[in-house]
Amino acid sequence: MSTIAPILLDEEVCFERDLHAYYDTGGTRRMSVTQALKIEGLIDYSMVPPPLLIAASRRGLLVHQATAIIDRGDSLEEYDVQEFEGYVDAYHLFAKEMKYLADPDWVERKMIVELFGQRVGMAPDSVGLIDGIPSVIERKTCSSVYAAWKLQTAGYASGLLAAGLQIRQRFALQLFATGRYKLHPHEDRGDFDAFGDC
Repeated sequence: MSTIAPILLDEEVCFERDLHAYYDTGGTRRMSVTQALKIEGLIDYSMVPPPLLIAASRRGLLVHQATAIIDRGDSLEEYDVQEFEGYVDAYHLFAKEMKYLADPDWVERKMIVELFGQRVGMAPDSVGLIDGIPSVIERKTCSSVYAAWKLQTAGYASGLLAAGLQIRQRFALQLFATGRYKLHPHEDRGDFDAFGDC
């Protein structure tokens, strides 16, 4: 009888975007970091009118795709980014001002890892160095700040540690259409326990 590896990466993980679902090599669906936070009621968009939620989801998806292309060192020249150009400009400004150097191998890398006795799916937005310090960045395009972000980055940092990466800083990076950004450091070690309780 074969056992499932403790860490599944890339082609070993099937990700279904519409359902935000992770499946392991055996076809078993695994809970994601985001789903755990939703189940706990820490992420809840039920009060947002559906047309606004659809527009925000589309914007987030397109900005995430563009910034992932940037993080991988590729050019956006062949893409039409005019609709969300301010968000892309904000990301460029962040990378320049914070001296952020993304690790192309860990940009939105799908994985399933063992956390707190459970197999959990995740794809941290970006992993890299800020002033030489290993960091995980979770990009956000909404105007509000949510407490769940710090637990999300704690979950990702835990998963990255299980995959062999030592993350020393966690951030939510809020990007705005104005071309500006706000970096939210998550420094409370209690976030890891709080995420483990989800």
